Amino acid sequence: MTVAAARPLPLKLVAWAEAVTRYAAWFAMALLFVAIAVTIVDVSTRRTIGWSVPGLVDLTQLFVMSFVYFSIPFGFMREANVSVDFLTDRLPRRGVALVKAVCALLGAAFMLGITYYSWIRAMQQVENGDASQTIGIPFAWYWGPLLIGGGLSVIAALLQAWRYLWAAATGRGDAAPPQY
Repeated sequence: MTVAAARPLPLKLVAWAEAVTRYAAWFAMALLFVAIAVTIVDVSTRRTIGWSVPGLVDLTQLFVMSFVYFSIPFGFMREANVSVDFLTDRLPRRGVALVKAVCALLGAAFMLGITYYSWIRAMQQVENGDASQTIGIPFAWYWGPLLIGGGLSVIAALLQAWRYLWAAATGRGDAAPPQY
């Protein structure tokens, strides 16, 4: 039996989530690169040949917002959120794991709220057929990355919470962030 086959299902899910969120973050970086490239083309052609990229603001908003929400899940998996360690430095290992589990649950609740209320607003705008003002990009294109990234963030935070609750309860496992 291989090591991967011997791992319990939740740990396999953590490994799956790490891979999926890493790919989402790479995709996010590509979107940010596109936003930068479109802006560079706009600035350089506006000054040289008098042509501007139509809908530059719409496009950069879409790409940058997508970048942010496709990156957040990887932040949860890497524990890249801001933390104040000196408050937990003196806690025992299980105490640190419990604090991290509670923080991950709070993060999951926060992202679930963002995703839920975004879904409600997205459905309103999709029903109304709303689109961006300049070049008419349907707002579904703006809400899609937010909803996908929000959902992945909830999953990532819940898996981290499970990981730390397991470490707090059993004393096994590690409360240190994963190394990449």
